[in-house]
Amino acid sequence: MLIALDIGNTNIKSALFAGNQIMDFTAHSNTNKAIEYIKKTTFSEAAICSVNPTSQKIVNDIISAKHVSTFEANVKNKFNLTIKYETPETLGMDRVCSTVGAFGTATNEKIISDNSFLITIDFGTATTINVVTPGRQFIGGLIIPGINTMLNSLNKKTAQLPLPDLQSYRGVIGNSTNSSIISGVITATIGSINETVNKIREDSKQDPVIFVTGGNAKFILPHIKNKVIFDEGLVLKGLKLIYNMNK
Repeated sequence: MLIALDIGNTNIKSALFAGNQIMDFTAHSNTNKAIEYIKKTTFSEAAICSVNPTSQKIVNDIISAKHVSTFEANVKNKFNLTIKYETPETLGMDRVCSTVGAFGTATNEKIISDNSFLITIDFGTATTINVVTPGRQFIGGLIIPGINTMLNSLNKKTAQLPLPDLQSYRGVIGNSTNSSIISGVITATIGSINETVNKIREDSKQDPVIFVTGGNAKFILPHIKNKVIFDEGLVLKGLKLIYNMNK
């Protein structure tokens, strides 16, 4: 049994794999909860994708204490894509894993053609929009503040703006301070997605294949007009593929 861990800036996600099948997917709200889960879970292999070195070291120590070696994904690994990024040393492996996982799924399910662009969108602490060309090259994308990051920033950096409940979103035009903040955050996020998709559609003359993941996706999915595929385990599926190609 393999445990795959996506260690983010806020949350840690885990999946247990039997072969290529996810047997258990869990989103842990903090490092301590992830540690509790790891300690009580039986596995013989481990793979990590991390953008948080502090939490990664803690998790590595817990896994080592179980006498299990850990595979740590990095940009020097073999992939099913080519990385064409000017600063690969700063490229978050969660972005790579999401595209590797999306491409693997799209290829296996035959939902992508040889001349299709692929886009993955991950709604986390940051919202990342990642682009793969028809030549199967990861060329980068967009990094924008995540939904909660925007809300918290407005609340902490201003004297009077409140921290509203995302679930109260009613439409683009907010008729109160709370609803105006929520509308601004959600509309800005949707606008970034639409602008990216429209640009790729113009350049390629066809619709890209779009995968979506991340805990805050549920707030945005109802408002995305483009066809998308939601997969909560997308990053971990990509991590498993990278592990298979490099172990």
